[in-house]
Amino acid sequence: MGVVVFDSDVLIGFLSAHDRHHADAIAWMERALAPGTRRLLCAVNYSEILIGPLKVGRQEPVKRMVAQFSIDIVVVDRLLAERAALVRARTALKLPDAYAVAAALQAEERASDDVALASFDTAVVRAHSRLRQHGT
Repeated sequence: MGVVVFDSDVLIGFLSAHDRHHADAIAWMERALAPGTRRLLCAVNYSEILIGPLKVGRQEPVKRMVAQFSIDIVVVDRLLAERAALVRARTALKLPDAYAVAAALQAEERASDDVALASFDTAVVRAHSRLRQHGT
């Protein structure tokens, strides 16, 4: 795998042993940590991951995870914002999910390697697959 773009649900599941997706999130992370794999997370999805921990004053584990696993935060610029809006307009996804899909589509344009979108949300995975085939 060349590039993994994380949806917030995978990293939330990884961080919480009580999350129903915890075991699957660990498996995703193991694949994403393969040598030569680049890990990406849209800034919007990073915000999503931080909300719960910020409410209880425990945001440091999230920040450490991002740094320790060399997860690059994808900055939301005009082009990514426009693409996320297009994804949102063409799907029933909520805007944060549209950003995850848009970041994956952008990574596919820029990378010569395989790009995987790590998400447990079947609607996100389906939308990504459909939009990838039709070019967005």
